[in-house]
Amino acid sequence: MLRTLLGKRPKDRDAPRIAEAKRGIPYDPTLITALTHQHRELVMLLVKASSAAEQCYYAEATEALVQFKADLDAHLKREDSQLIPYLSQHLWGVGIDELVRDMRANSSHIERTVKNFLDSYLYNPVDAESLHDFLIEIERVCEDFSQAVEREEMAFYTLYMAPEAY
Repeated sequence: MLRTLLGKRPKDRDAPRIAEAKRGIPYDPTLITALTHQHRELVMLLVKASSAAEQCYYAEATEALVQFKADLDAHLKREDSQLIPYLSQHLWGVGIDELVRDMRANSSHIERTVKNFLDSYLYNPVDAESLHDFLIEIERVCEDFSQAVEREEMAFYTLYMAPEAY
């Protein structure tokens, strides 16, 4: 106060220090809800494709698969650009590298689970001749996909918290 009265300014070392924010991926409180919602929408697109095919609406089935592919790509990209780097940055201790590998492996598994199926039915869309095989395969893909996302939600999504919680 005397310095101010006498017209002297405090030196930089006297000024309070402001903590620098950590660099990296920022916390998004809506991320897990959004990713979980995307999981539900993806499953619904598989159900829509199956239902449309059963009713012989083959073009609608193909449209649902096209939408599924686009939405899955966007979902996996969001996990890869936001979720995994954030957890890598904030989790520490023994086993974190293995956990991150497991997360990436799970994403790859999800992608592989549907890739061959999508490639097959987007290149040769479902029709009356392939309907039986399509219905069997889409049921298997839907079941595998649902199990993989359930594991992801239980094992990985629960680790995503605000920075102060770590």
